[in-house]
Amino acid sequence: MRSPVLRFAQRLFLWFGVAALAYAGGAAAYAGIYQRRQSWKFEQEVAAPKVIKTPIVEEAVDLREGDLVGKLEVPRVGISVMVLHGIDENTLIVGAGHVPGTPLPGAEGNVAIAAHRDTFFRKLEGILPGDSIQVATVRRTYEYVVDSTEIVDPENTQVMESRARPELTLITCYPFYFVGAAPKRFIVHARPLK
Repeated sequence: MRSPVLRFAQRLFLWFGVAALAYAGGAAAYAGIYQRRQSWKFEQEVAAPKVIKTPIVEEAVDLREGDLVGKLEVPRVGISVMVLHGIDENTLIVGAGHVPGTPLPGAEGNVAIAAHRDTFFRKLEGILPGDSIQVATVRRTYEYVVDSTEIVDPENTQVMESRARPELTLITCYPFYFVGAAPKRFIVHARPLK
């Protein structure tokens, strides 16, 4: 017969395991529902008639953390994710985040978008130079082509600096299958397709 302490410990660990699985499943379900809802709202906004100013340049002046920026797609690897403004944990749980301080698509400079490697950017591990990336806003779709990828230290923020030409930078943690806080960052550099 097992001791009462051992039975208690077994039950305690069982409940911790059940709680962890429930939390992970709930977070994944919430993110999926949130993505579908934001995608629907985005499609409604795109379909609504509007007056377009020329030239078309997206402005980030009134964006708050969590505001919808657009939709990012990398067709060859199967990424399709709504992009929200900001990179706090609440934003990155439900989508990709537009890095504050970087321009929006359509403006000059380096547009930076980040997402978790174990959710929305997991498939970036298969991206190759020459792959197509689309970033759709309510005003238009911007197309990019992948120039290169690199692996850098987390402190290397130079990857987000503006260049002499427009650029899109995707950022996620690396290695892709690392458990815990990843020691590196996987960077994708893309240029506008003209």
